[in-house]
Amino acid sequence: MRILLLHGYSAANLGDGLLVEESLRCIYDAFGEDSEISVFASHPETFSHLGVTVLDSGLSRRGYDMKYLRSLFQLRKSFDVLVAVGGGYLRFGTPIEALKTMLIHGPQLVAASFSRVPSIYMPQSIGPLRFGSRRPVQQLLKRCSVVALRDDRSVQEVGSIAPVRRVPDLALISGSTIEPSLDEPLAKAVLSVRDVKGKVPDDVMELSSLLSDYDVYVQSRTGGNDDTRATESLGTHPEIDKTTLLENGPTRVIIAVRLHAALMALRAGHFVIHLAYERKGFGAFDDLGLNEFVHNVNDFDASVVLKQAQALMKDKQARESYAQQIEKSVSHRRSAYSTLVTQMKHAGSSTTRI
Repeated sequence: MRILLLHGYSAANLGDGLLVEESLRCIYDAFGEDSEISVFASHPETFSHLGVTVLDSGLSRRGYDMKYLRSLFQLRKSFDVLVAVGGGYLRFGTPIEALKTMLIHGPQLVAASFSRVPSIYMPQSIGPLRFGSRRPVQQLLKRCSVVALRDDRSVQEVGSIAPVRRVPDLALISGSTIEPSLDEPLAKAVLSVRDVKGKVPDDVMELSSLLSDYDVYVQSRTGGNDDTRATESLGTHPEIDKTTLLENGPTRVIIAVRLHAALMALRAGHFVIHLAYERKGFGAFDDLGLNEFVHNVNDFDASVVLKQAQALMKDKQARESYAQQIEKSVSHRRSAYSTLVTQMKHAGSSTTRI
């Protein structure tokens, strides 16, 4: 089966790279390992390791890549199923955000909607839908086969259109299990930050001062999503790398602003506190049963987060309670993945849409 994966960004942002890989896993589970897959990505060179065809969907000063444009106009001829990567890229919260969405992701959404090829949007956060965007986006999504939404605010904003399903983030339902390590964490937290509205939020800076001695971790180093400057603004702290955090390092307590820094750390067996800057974070930690460990990055009590981190580092009972909450969510998350794959198979068996 010929399948196109839409809306890829860059694997240099580890969260976006993860969602592309997990989307591919869903595709293989739904349509078979022999599926012939192509990917649209804004930074195609970062996905060269995947062993699939990757086309440049970015917008440069010279405009769009011609191969990309030809593919957009030949979707029905070239592909049997369209799958949109999970994420949070259909946003119209500010004029700049809306413009980026329309120029980068708008052509793919419109083309998929009118292609008469079964189209499946993997777990998304969609919105805010401002500046008159709500109705056009609704009308386009209505023409899709499946629109999986990963948080309740997105479900409310998009509305009760037929294709919508509430499904947890792909990082929670596919791939690695989420099971905190039984090892006692190092008595030194890890802080992973990003700019929010042009700067590291004040409450995060206060938390940095309260923690005093901690390590840092940089989740993304690409384009407008480079967290290097934000991390440097915290001062001088030892930095741990991806391999140490996610593969062979000791158990840690991680305080992370980017959602997929938080989720990837959870999948690696760490204890995580998330400082959410968008709706997706609250949806994900709600799906994990960890509501008390997610805070609004723009308005939280730094002393409360410090106490939570200290408890997870020092109190075995606190860690056991944390792990038990995650365990309670396992059945629901496994069922969600099975249901999503079944819906993908059903959508792929349909040859035409409205």
